[in-house]
Amino acid sequence: MEQITGLCQLLYPSRCCHRILREFIIEPECFKLIMIKSLGYGIIFGSTMVKLPQLLKLLSAKSGLGVSLSAVVLEILALTFSSSYAFANGFPFSAWGEALFILFMTSFIAFLIIYYDINKGQAFLFMIVFTSTFAILMSGHVPMKILWMGQAAALPLIISSKLVQAGSNFRNGHTGNLSAVTIILIFIGSTTRIMTSIQETGDQLIIVGYSLSSIINLILVLQMFYYWDNTNKFIRKNLAKKDK
Repeated sequence: MEQITGLCQLLYPSRCCHRILREFIIEPECFKLIMIKSLGYGIIFGSTMVKLPQLLKLLSAKSGLGVSLSAVVLEILALTFSSSYAFANGFPFSAWGEALFILFMTSFIAFLIIYYDINKGQAFLFMIVFTSTFAILMSGHVPMKILWMGQAAALPLIISSKLVQAGSNFRNGHTGNLSAVTIILIFIGSTTRIMTSIQETGDQLIIVGYSLSSIINLILVLQMFYYWDNTNKFIRKNLAKKDK
């Protein structure tokens, strides 16, 4: 029982673990906290896979056609600021951990787009700059005022990244190699995060950010279905060119 209680306390409030496992009492507040934290951990676990369909699609096509590099870079900046701000404030990992996993996978997506469509050397240079910047922001030596400004900037950055991608889809008339599975999973995750952020952080910047992000993600989801036939035609045409 001691080991089970100890494991529980690593993930959930100690008082709740003691009341439930030792006294067999489930208080409404503890039940609520455990459900919210479990939901947060579920989102984090899911985030390790959310960008995988997009990565696999780029690796398979060996091209980033249809995926806006500008949108990806803006998303990387927003996620970097959000992660460093949450880490510096000591927010529970269950409240923001998925941003970290999505950040690393998004940076690799940017690497692949640059590697396949622009220049291999620039792709590796990008990764060096990104890694160095991330390490500095997470070092604990950056003033909180600067991190707060970064978190404030994350909101317009994430909105801009989604709008840039939506605009690219509209101009192209298709969604290219953008992964429908990834877009839908991100929409579900950002929507669920509104509730967990309210409960675990209470930070208005983060809550508003997830709310607006969910709205824009919905636009991308709708575009995926609206341009579905056009996208399939584009992909078939592109594959035919490669086969010649």
